Amino acid sequence: MPVHVGPSGRRSVSVEVQVPGPPDRVWSAIATPEGISSWFVPTSFALNPNGTPNHITFTFTPNHTDSVTITTWQPPHRFVVQSPDFIPNGPPVTTEWTVEDLCDGTCVVRVEHQLVADTDEWDAYLEGAESGWPAFFRNLKTLLMLNQRLPGSPA
Repeated sequence: MPVHVGPSGRRSVSVEVQVPGPPDRVWSAIATPEGISSWFVPTSFALNPNGTPNHITFTFTPNHTDSVTITTWQPPHRFVVQSPDFIPNGPPVTTEWTVEDLCDGTCVVRVEHQLVADTDEWDAYLEGAESGWPAFFRNLKTLLMLNQRLPGSPA
């Protein structure tokens, strides 16, 4: 799917998957270090003094990590992160994660990557991120379908 380009230069890609489970359970799978590490990549969260996460570090390989700043935290439905290093020497990338309750025992998980640029110079990075999510989302869906209890999730 091509990169969506808005009139302000906002460029974005979005990927979603429908998964079994209520919002709290799905949130635990995407917004806790134990949950997301079980289906994506090893992930750690840093917390503010009040216990709310403020940074996330994704470890793709021992020599490749992405440390992002959480700009919005609205459990169990939405969080937004800003990554200055998602694209080497490129513009910062904002990633929005949402959990939409379909009220039938399932939710839609959506990840949208966004950046602002005057040219298509960085579109390949967005397209690469977009093409990688389906495999990871299969892992998430399988984990939730097997009804495994995620570490740190509500019983």
